[in-house]
Amino acid sequence: MPIEEQIDRLSSLPDELLVIIFSFLPIRAAARTSVLSRRFRHLVPSLELIRTPAARFVTMAEQTLLRRSLSQPLACLRLELDRHLTFFSSASESSFLPSLFIKARSLGLRQLTIEGCGFSPSCRTLPLIFSITSLEFLSLPRVICEGDDSLFPSAVTLTNLKSLSIEHYIGDPHRLNRLLSQLCSLEDFSFGLGNVPAFNLFNQTIRRLKIILSRSKKKNSAVLSLPSLELLHVQYDGIGLPHIGGDMPSLQKAVLNLSFLRKKDCSAVAGLLTFISHVEDLILHIKESDYERYPFPILLEAGKDPPKFPNLKHLEVTMCFHEHNFEAIVSLLHHSPALESVKLVHEASISTARKRKRKRNRDDWRSVLPQNASGNCDYVHFTDLHLRQHREFTKLVGKQCSPKMVEPHC
Repeated sequence: MPIEEQIDRLSSLPDELLVIIFSFLPIRAAARTSVLSRRFRHLVPSLELIRTPAARFVTMAEQTLLRRSLSQPLACLRLELDRHLTFFSSASESSFLPSLFIKARSLGLRQLTIEGCGFSPSCRTLPLIFSITSLEFLSLPRVICEGDDSLFPSAVTLTNLKSLSIEHYIGDPHRLNRLLSQLCSLEDFSFGLGNVPAFNLFNQTIRRLKIILSRSKKKNSAVLSLPSLELLHVQYDGIGLPHIGGDMPSLQKAVLNLSFLRKKDCSAVAGLLTFISHVEDLILHIKESDYERYPFPILLEAGKDPPKFPNLKHLEVTMCFHEHNFEAIVSLLHHSPALESVKLVHEASISTARKRKRKRNRDDWRSVLPQNASGNCDYVHFTDLHLRQHREFTKLVGKQCSPKMVEPHC
């Protein structure tokens, strides 16, 4: 098309329609459109301020946020900070950063994401963030709440907040529970927890929960009392899986991503499966520690009955299906009468134990799943189990395993 015939149809649209169009874009894409036209700068409902040299960051913030007209509301704001603009810095905190949040509050900000350095006990900015009453989504980096000082304000007015994410929380769990009790509309909660010997979590409104357990030798128990919870996601990569229990009568789906598991974690894993045994959907991703030289049944506790899943309809398991784990899965299938679909995926175990510098016997860790249509033992997938009898599934459940219990040499 000749240049003279090209028409800028986007710029010819009214402001109201442009705002609607920009609202469908991801926050990064929407933020980039502000460089196309000065007119777009105050129409884009999403802003992204990325870590840059301090002077340039301030200039960007002044042009795109602080000078924004009150007639153009701001829906989403993403701040990516570095050491030059950290919340640990009293100089930046005392003037510039609070002004951003005050302006965002006046613009009716609904979604706030902060990445980079976190909040320390000496920080006074977090209470200001919690005063943005229009917020519906809030994502925070590391929050350190220790000693007598509390970062969270005594009275929180975020009555519209539906989703809260704290990347890593270090401090007293009671203060976290006090905060959650004031968020009357909260439905989604995600947080990472570390350096806590035990923690209790109580809330009446949370429907979806994700817990990221970091490496800590102190954790030994967790109690979850969440009567409205429908989805539980536990991610663990540490030393010493805590025993998790409590009350979650509405739970329908559980996702367990457990890595670096040792033989001593069998009791905690079996207890967790028993705790969620009333779910309808279960996704397991299990990784045994590469420090373990010999395979063991990570899903079962020796001398105790396997957990029963009377309501389980959909099961997906990814793990190393050596004989011990395969026997545990067969036991689980026997105790799941309502199954409609099953997917088992073999994930090969690391062949060497780095700590002991001794090679593993590959035969002990090989997959014993039956061959699938592709002629390998990497996965099996069964669907519509409630409609008709599957000969292959019946054969799988009826398979007898007699794994040799190999004990480490002294």
